[in-house]
Amino acid sequence: MKLLKKLLLLKIHQIHFNVAVQRPWISIRAVTCVVVLVLAQSILQGTGWSKQTLNRGKLWATLHNSLQYGDPTEIVTAFHGLDYPGYSKGPDIQDALNYIGAGGYAIYGVRNGVEYAYSLDTRYFPSGEDVFPVEEMLMTTNYNLENPEIKGEQVVAGSHYVYGVEVEIRRTSRVWSYPKYDDFIIHEVEITNKKFSNLTDLYFGMRYSLLFTVRSMSRKDEKYGWDGNHNLFYFYDDWSFNWEDESPIQYNFGVGPEKGDIGDSRDIKEPNSKEHEFDAPAYFTAIVLDSVGSNVYQNILEYGSKSGETNAPDEDRIFIHSVDEPARFKEVMSHQQPRMSWDEARDAGGEGGNKYERSPIFLLSVGPFSLAPYERIKIVFAEVMGEMDRARIVEGGIENLNILSTVSYDSLMKNVAAAKQLYSQDLLPEIHPPPTPTNGENSLTITSEPGYMIIEWPEIPDTYLDPILNVNDFEGYRIYRSAYFTIGPWDLLVDIPKSFAEITDGIVYYEDRDVSSSIGYYYMVTTYDNDGNESGKVNNNRFPVYPTVPQNEEFPRNVYVVPNPFRQHSGLYGTGERYRIQFLGLPGKAKIEIYTTAGDLVQKIEHNDGTGSAAWGSIANLDYQLTKWALGVAPGIYIYLVESMVPGHEGESYIGKMAIIK
Repeated sequence: MKLLKKLLLLKIHQIHFNVAVQRPWISIRAVTCVVVLVLAQSILQGTGWSKQTLNRGKLWATLHNSLQYGDPTEIVTAFHGLDYPGYSKGPDIQDALNYIGAGGYAIYGVRNGVEYAYSLDTRYFPSGEDVFPVEEMLMTTNYNLENPEIKGEQVVAGSHYVYGVEVEIRRTSRVWSYPKYDDFIIHEVEITNKKFSNLTDLYFGMRYSLLFTVRSMSRKDEKYGWDGNHNLFYFYDDWSFNWEDESPIQYNFGVGPEKGDIGDSRDIKEPNSKEHEFDAPAYFTAIVLDSVGSNVYQNILEYGSKSGETNAPDEDRIFIHSVDEPARFKEVMSHQQPRMSWDEARDAGGEGGNKYERSPIFLLSVGPFSLAPYERIKIVFAEVMGEMDRARIVEGGIENLNILSTVSYDSLMKNVAAAKQLYSQDLLPEIHPPPTPTNGENSLTITSEPGYMIIEWPEIPDTYLDPILNVNDFEGYRIYRSAYFTIGPWDLLVDIPKSFAEITDGIVYYEDRDVSSSIGYYYMVTTYDNDGNESGKVNNNRFPVYPTVPQNEEFPRNVYVVPNPFRQHSGLYGTGERYRIQFLGLPGKAKIEIYTTAGDLVQKIEHNDGTGSAAWGSIANLDYQLTKWALGVAPGIYIYLVESMVPGHEGESYIGKMAIIK
């Protein structure tokens, strides 16, 4: 009720102002009665804290009308903070290339000589004593920029009110799938003074608690660089160190002895690893595209505890809402980090270059402003990322790690330039590729057949016109395939000129016959025009699809397990397939029971899809080699029993052995 009363008074106050200025002949008392009845009903129906996920480009983010990112808990896991490249969550919510541990904002201002300040990020829940939601977070989809009046392929917007400073903050965020523009998110932050009095000395900043990455869970090892051409700080993963003496942590395997855990290579923690992928290869920055003519401040602080306990120097200590005085907010938000890299600051002495900044919060602030009653300003920010080619990221190794810093940095700066260019063009791309054949993960139709795969999608209609050229310049389709993961790396499987496409009832049909029954595949289809402009890569399947193995007509002969023995790794290339064990030569319907040599039942598998193969678990359920108690299976010798359930063949069975070596 306290919140309801505050909101009622706020809205009545605003409407009184509008009525007095625009319609002075109307009774204020009458207006008040109507407003109370209508607004109370609206509030009680509930505008709440809400979120939407931007997932059209390569950079994914779950954004809230509180201006938080990801999941408002201890760390961003269940939703998307700044995931790059992004993909939807599976059973393992830690499996995300998420580059922030928390994200939010800070604000400071003076009203009638009194200072006010507020800050919120992902680690805190918004309190009704400080803020309340005004506008639900809503998503507008405009795939392939079908409506040229809507700027962006996905646009999300929502707002909330902040007590003390008495402003409404509304954020509108936009993304694109076009290959030149799919590595950044552009945010427009509108701040409206909701009181009759002036708001002066106003500062607003976005804050990012960097963690490269959630997937690798490597902490406190980031570094930053300075780019004078673009006037920005950028951040990247570096070598972890011991906190007390700051000596580098030693790693004995893979690239570890020479490069430590720079880039978080997967091969540094165990000998003879078959996985070499870098789990933190990307570079990140945030920039201001429009400061409304005011100053831009870039400050790097420590990502410390929620209580604010730290031994960091004062200039590296973030403010804590309800702990620090407003003056501390202004001090931090108007402070300029020395324009040099972490390493340069370390060598120079003085501010920066210390261990506390290896766990950084990047605070990007704009100010000061003065707002008259009900005046509004709009500040424009962008989050930008870049990385080296994903094939090199997955290949890993010293050679690729040696060029990572150069290639990922160059990619980041190219994307920064693209974000600035797009904003200078009023958010309108200068070219338009043909439409994406389908939209979003798992939107292609992929069918598994014995020895081949079928990929299908709707054709691009003859009525398509390029929105700039006003001609149908569609030229053909490209199918990409990966045997590794849903984000690639991708190989071009086939280029299909439109005149060669096999189309039935408006559906394009293609058979991929160069497949192996033991490999899971990912597919993606794009379009291109006669100038070579290609659509975004947006329709990949999230989990691998395996070619069908025909049922064994000679069962119980020719039954086997692969790999057998299982030696630490399945030998399969794909991400998440390390523990895959497959039973082959099965009847179309059977039950499989796995026992210890002592006769204890370990797991039972029901096989009824009419094929001749079944796996012990799946990547989709994250249950490879799990027992019936959902525990990992121990090394040893196991007995497996396959019993046919095919009508007329019930009771036919096969008993075999398999070994698991870990």
